[in-house]
Amino acid sequence: MLRAVAYLLIAIVLITVLRSVIGVISKALGGALDSGSGRPVAKGPSAGGELKRDPVCGTYVSTATSIKTTTGGEVVYFCSTACRDKFRAT
Repeated sequence: MLRAVAYLLIAIVLITVLRSVIGVISKALGGALDSGSGRPVAKGPSAGGELKRDPVCGTYVSTATSIKTTTGGEVVYFCSTACRDKFRAT
């Protein structure tokens, strides 16, 4: 019984170490592959800024990167042109 518990603990420790090593290697190779692939890498919105809710799909979008429309004197923010067009159609 004690031997089985010891094997289980050793297996858990080895799996944890192996996952950590694979994660570090994956991040290192992922950054190198993205920078040398010649295709653009998507960047997320900047960390700052205010978020507004898209009235069509409910997604929260940054005011800096959103598509804006003024309706009735109020600025409305959209995540995409498709959502803006759906809003205009209603």
